Amino acid sequence: MRRLLASTALAAALPGLAAAQDRPSLLDYFSVDVIVQRLVQSGIMALRTQLDLKYSDMSVDIRTGAITMTDVVAWPLPEWDDEGVCEIAIDRMTLRSGALDQPDRIRFKAQLTGTSFPAACLPPEPREPLAMAGLEGIEMPRMTIDVDYGLPGSDATMRIYAELTDVAAVDLTADFAYIWMDGREDMEEPLPVVFLDHAALTVENRGIWQALSGLVPGEFTGDGAGLVIEGALGQGLLELNEEAGEDAASLTDSQRAFVASAAEVWPAFLADPQVLVLETRIDGDAYVDFEAIEDDPRVLFDTLNPVLSLVPARAQDMVPVALLEQAMSDGITAMDPEDLRNVGEALITGFRAPRNLARGVEILSDLAQQGDGGAALLLSEALETRQPADAYRWALFAGQAGETGATARLDRLERVLGFGEVLALQAEVGGDAMPDTGELGSVAAIRERAAMRLSGRWMSRSYPEAAMWAMIASAAGDPEARDILADIDERVRLGGRAAAEAWASHEQSAGARAMETWIGQDLPARLTGAPEAETAAPAAPREGKRKSSGD
Repeated sequence: MRRLLASTALAAALPGLAAAQDRPSLLDYFSVDVIVQRLVQSGIMALRTQLDLKYSDMSVDIRTGAITMTDVVAWPLPEWDDEGVCEIAIDRMTLRSGALDQPDRIRFKAQLTGTSFPAACLPPEPREPLAMAGLEGIEMPRMTIDVDYGLPGSDATMRIYAELTDVAAVDLTADFAYIWMDGREDMEEPLPVVFLDHAALTVENRGIWQALSGLVPGEFTGDGAGLVIEGALGQGLLELNEEAGEDAASLTDSQRAFVASAAEVWPAFLADPQVLVLETRIDGDAYVDFEAIEDDPRVLFDTLNPVLSLVPARAQDMVPVALLEQAMSDGITAMDPEDLRNVGEALITGFRAPRNLARGVEILSDLAQQGDGGAALLLSEALETRQPADAYRWALFAGQAGETGATARLDRLERVLGFGEVLALQAEVGGDAMPDTGELGSVAAIRERAAMRLSGRWMSRSYPEAAMWAMIASAAGDPEARDILADIDERVRLGGRAAAEAWASHEQSAGARAMETWIGQDLPARLTGAPEAETAAPAAPREGKRKSSGD
């Protein structure tokens, strides 16, 4: 009876369920995007206790970690705004964290477009230069704050960009090879540990020089302005050194280089006031000792080697047009391999030349096949999200050359490709062969060969080859080799039935080659140092053997 009632109820509900399938369901309420949006909205309601705020729309995309708000208007009512006219308007605001598929990176990015506010929003002190420039407020068509931190290497990049209408465009970038905190002496006040690779501050004139140049003393803008700048900066640095208790009689080499660059650049800027760049010139990366810098300003210059220029150094490193023309034509066959790599890298990354992925791949492919591991790694990185199979193939070449990061990319791509496809690519690049006699000198050497074939570092990754070598070492009693076999078995198990079917023939082949090597090379004798036997002797009868019933 209960079954009949349940069937009747289900039949009655089906039409209603079908009609409601296009309407929001309870599952829609529990989607991650909706939950995150609800949390952000709760935060906005709390923020409204401190300032008035409204917006027209909000969208959340948890896959990219982005929250976008449009038509944002805020009234912060600062204490110096007696008339209450401070209103901040933002056409579009996007806040981003790291994407879901990039758990090894921590990112914060805030991007504002169409931002404007009156001078009343600023405190009295910053408001003065605004009035001197003849501006009643700030208009920013675009502003970006982007911090990207890598957990594996503790590397980071930071960029702040702001474009101010009729004022300037300011771009601050910094690349850190390593950045974190040292709390071994005091965890409550840890010391920063910073290795800086490069930093640059670029200021592009959009009207600020025309507005303020009349306020600059004439000796700094007339004939001989370079010498005036040189003298003023040099004297200022000498006074800083003297305050630190150092010898004020001379500047350090890095300080003199900075002063000389300013003396050279300033007259050129006056002739064409477009861009000024303050940039570090660091060979490799430099440890920034903040405590030493605080005590002695010379350390700052010696560490960063700052110089003033009209064009960023990286922009000066653009690929010459003649070289690009040759690379894009039949003349490529006559190009030097180093020039080819330079052009190929620029084309594939889009840095120092417009990106042309197809031509860049074509150029770097030839170099990678000739053993250029760096070219192979560039190819793998560029194709990872576009052509995973090709990216895996090039990562095999890069790993074989010992390139850092190649094995991690292999691991990531194996989660995308099928196990059968992975084995086919490994066979294509690494092949299979019988071990050479010289490779069988010790269990340690055999185990090392298995480990390198498994990892893909310094030898092309190949699970069948790793299994063959591990089978030989395991038969000789090596526990690490047994662990390598267990690792491969686990990968196959996690791949499911399709992986097991793809692996079966490869495992059988690896076992056959291991057995042929074991017997043909008489490895028990070779690995133990025992004399090799020409023929197998019959086993001797054991003493105390149990008598048969017929004895």
